[in-house]
Parts: sequence; structure tokens; C-alpha cells
Amino acid sequence: MANLILWRHAEAEVQSESGVDADRALTKHGRKDAAKMAEWLNQYLPKNTEILCSPARRCLETAAALQQLNKTKAKREVKIVDFLSIDSSVNEIAKQVSNDDTSKTILIIGHQPNLGLLIAKLLGMKDSALVVKKGAVWWLRQRYLPNLAGGATQTYLYTVQHPAL
Repeated sequence: MANLILWRHAEAEVQSESGVDADRALTKHGRKDAAKMAEWLNQYLPKNTEILCSPARRCLETAAALQQLNKTKAKREVKIVDFLSIDSSVNEIAKQVSNDDTSKTILIIGHQPNLGLLIAKLLGMKDSALVVKKGAVWWLRQRYLPNLAGGATQTYLYTVQHPAL
């Protein structure tokens, strides 16, 4: 992939009415932050972006902020995938999103700590985890360097955006 964009869901209520973690909704502040980041993403996302989202309600509501901006354009399809669920593993996420298509952009809407663990893993930070703040976007880019040790993929941090900025 050429671009991997990780968007942590915005601020959610402490507990859902049902008591189930996956049912937690965004707070009023969370909806505002999701809308701010969606505006920024809508401006910069490549057209061929594949959007993958956790089935948790707070992630779905975060993704909806981006979908609402595309009323005049072709709607961006959001794929709900179980490998991004609350109890998923960073190894499973890495396996599912790795590919050799250097023109592909993937936007993941998910949870901490897995997003921070995935970023650290891709940046070569062994046994480390990064904190991805609620509502923030981390954009990583990859490029293939054929002349480096028989060919190697280099991952670098392109930008980090937060709703408060």
C-alpha cells in the first residue's frame, strides 16, 4: 500500500445504555470532533481510498461524519470488518491490511491500543506502543526501495492531525 491512514474514533460516552462496550455512542463533543476530522480527510483523501471500520457504534458514527460530506460526490463506501473490533489483535490487523499494491490507500477507523501498536510496528519501534488521541488521524506512507538490501519497503509518518489543531 502507498498510504495507510488510521483514524481513532472520537470521544464516546463512558457507558452505553445496554452496558455493552461496543454499543457506546459518540458524545456531543465527539460528534463535533469527528465532523472536523472528516472535513480535513474529505479534502485530502485520494479517490480510490478503501475505508475499513470497526463494527463498534462509536467507530460507525465517526465514519458517518465522513460519509455525510459526500452528498454531491459518489458516496464513499465504508466496509465494516470484524478484524477491527474491540477485541482484535494488532497482528491480525497488520495481516489484513498488508498488500503489495503501491497505489492503494486504506483508511482504518478503529480503537486504541491497536492503532498505536500498529503504527509502532510499521515504523519499526520494537515492543513499543504509541498513543493515538481520540478523534486523531495518523497518516503513514510506504514506498518500495529496490536498491536497498535487495529491495525493502520503507514506512514513514506523513502527518498527524487532531481535531483541536
